[in-house]
Amino acid sequence: MLFDQGHVAGAERTFSRAKSAAERAGALDLVAYIGGPNAGFMSTWGGDPTLGAERAYGSLAWAKRSSNRRLTAFVATIAARAHARMGEAELCVQMLADAETELERHRAEEPDPNWLAVFDEAALAGHRGSCWLDLGNPRQAAELLREQESTSPIMFVRNKIIWQLEYAEAKFRLGDIEAAVVSLEQTLDYAEPGPITPRVIRMFRSIDMKMRAEARDVAVTATRERLHEFIAGRA
Repeated sequence: MLFDQGHVAGAERTFSRAKSAAERAGALDLVAYIGGPNAGFMSTWGGDPTLGAERAYGSLAWAKRSSNRRLTAFVATIAARAHARMGEAELCVQMLADAETELERHRAEEPDPNWLAVFDEAALAGHRGSCWLDLGNPRQAAELLREQESTSPIMFVRNKIIWQLEYAEAKFRLGDIEAAVVSLEQTLDYAEPGPITPRVIRMFRSIDMKMRAEARDVAVTATRERLHEFIAGRA
């Protein structure tokens, strides 16, 4: 929550205390979850993917010791996100393949902690789409992000919004302006009723910057005005 609010230093301290507590309790799964999908992803998102990768790989050992394949898949996916942000396509693809294999081997009848519900096949498709977008392949990214959209549970509002925005960005990059605008309008319909954190607002600002090149298009202009009103109302 601190990370989403933009309080990175506070989030770092909280993650550190949580990880120490989990280590003392012998909760191997929590140690992996805190270090990888939380602290590791925060580092990558915040502009330090090298540290993000280091944290993800460190957490991967804890995840494997926990024997939870779904968790191992999640941590491997976070490592892939770091490699993608660094432009390391081969390593990214390798970690995504490892994640897919681990997730396929996970037994559905095995109970998982509630906090792991955020990662499933749909989430893996979303993360893969994000990776390909970072690697400069918007066509592949759009296909995977659309797959995520069609199967994702509606409960994870933040992730859903972020991946919808990335789908719109991929379509803009491909020159499919109409599809990009439709996707952005749908995202605004979905996002407007509820609270939005500063991290997600950053994503809306980012897509706004990418729309400038298409500002002469009437449909883009109308959607961009709506986007500006949305952002201003949450400033």
